[in-house]
Amino acid sequence: MMTTINQGMSVEEIERVVAQRVANAIEEIAIYEAPTNIARKLISQNERQEEEVAENASNKRKWETNHNGSLSQQNKGHKVPRAHTAWPINK
Repeated sequence: MMTTINQGMSVEEIERVVAQRVANAIEEIAIYEAPTNIARKLISQNERQEEEVAENASNKRKWETNHNGSLSQQNKGHKVPRAHTAWPINK
């Protein structure tokens, strides 16, 4: 049974039109959301990569500082008197 309301449309026809418009709106939202989601993912990925690069650079500086410091300590050397044993040449 179709109930008729203003402008000669039945409740069923109105429901069908509303359902179609809702479906169209959902499709439009999905179409516009997809590029936005991709952009967000790319931005997040880029931020993570920038953080990783910064962390690696920081670690490299720390390593170089520690490494160069230990090399300079080794090269300085402390002059310590050493005892040398003279071994007999002839047996």
